[in-house]
Amino acid sequence: MTGYGVTQKLEEQIKGEREYWQHILQRVIAVIQTLVERRLPFQGSNDTFGSLQNGDFLGLLELVAQFDPFLAGHISKYGNASKGNPSYLSKTICDELIRLMSDKVRPTIVDETSTAGYFSLFVDSTPDLSHIDQLSIVLRYVSPTDGKPVERFITFLNLKSHTGEEMANQVLHYLCQVCKIDFSKCRGQSYDNAANM
Repeated sequence: MTGYGVTQKLEEQIKGEREYWQHILQRVIAVIQTLVERRLPFQGSNDTFGSLQNGDFLGLLELVAQFDPFLAGHISKYGNASKGNPSYLSKTICDELIRLMSDKVRPTIVDETSTAGYFSLFVDSTPDLSHIDQLSIVLRYVSPTDGKPVERFITFLNLKSHTGEEMANQVLHYLCQVCKIDFSKCRGQSYDNAANM
């Protein structure tokens, strides 16, 4: 009978831990969704809670924590923890959650594009924080549900070369091979004054 009690207590403790981290994730994901929906930047010049330069992600978490004692307690305990301590508040976890969310959203965009029939393509290169050029790919099409035009960011591709041919090959490979989009349905292309295209 004693063994059962210990096992039951361990299972309850594990369940409590799981629920705790699920509640944290719900709040973190809600903040990420808010920033993404409004196309706002995430990071500031530092990753410190309490700093005015910590960016929109940590700033919004601080705002929510003013009205959410559960999140406030978590930030107080884990907010500025050293590297290697789990908190679900770091930019690494934020980036991972964004990637997971995009992996869920991208197939829906591809399906909508295919259902719409025709689409146009917008490609632009921009450097990321580490000064690596990336190609941003945006699809524009008429929504099959309400007939309104929509623009959907679909991905960033690491730019291998600045030649027009290489950029075109990367875009075509991604759209045709990875996304399985029929490029013959493309009716417009925009490259933001890129002479090499």
